[in-house]
Amino acid sequence: MLKALVIKELRESAGVIAIAALGVMYALAVLTGVRLLPVFYALQSNDFPFVSDSLYLLFVLTIGGLAIAMGLKQSAVEAGRGTYYFLLHRPATRKFIFGTKLSVGAAAVLALGGLLVLVYALWAATPGKSPTPFFWSMTSGAWRLCLCMSLVYLGAFLSGIRPARWFGTRLVPLVTAAACAFLISMLPWWWLALSSLVICAAILLAGISYYANQRDF
Repeated sequence: MLKALVIKELRESAGVIAIAALGVMYALAVLTGVRLLPVFYALQSNDFPFVSDSLYLLFVLTIGGLAIAMGLKQSAVEAGRGTYYFLLHRPATRKFIFGTKLSVGAAAVLALGGLLVLVYALWAATPGKSPTPFFWSMTSGAWRLCLCMSLVYLGAFLSGIRPARWFGTRLVPLVTAAACAFLISMLPWWWLALSSLVICAAILLAGISYYANQRDF
């Protein structure tokens, strides 16, 4: 059952993941100095990797967009298609079904985000690639932002599963989660950032669990 659900989620989200993967490739090309399209400036000689480049903007556009798209697709789009009527009649609990969906979605977001940060860091750490100094401690903010994208994903999922008007309050969880992710990514202390991240994630998961159990799809 677990394997079938994971394959289903990956198959139905393959398009979104593929577009995000292309976005990651383009971001890496821009950051490493390869101009593909005249949308973003390539890394200049006076730009410091992870300090004064366009990494964070590109990261938010690509991985943040993936987090929102995955969250809404796995919740609102499934409800619109009537897929839940089929899923919830499988020999599995709602906790197991939604837990699997969340695990697959969060793993996709964190994997692509981590890949973007890691590949760029390896490029910057390679001698002769960047004309500026590089220390692995400079990647701290990028890793924190990567983890914060899980909040954006959970907020999007909660907005999709929450029964409310789209032009009313339905997107409040997504907006709130994005604001919390931004604030947490700016905190100067890792211990405070991680504890805040865990608390916010727990609140969002509690909301998802409530609507997953109470809503009659």
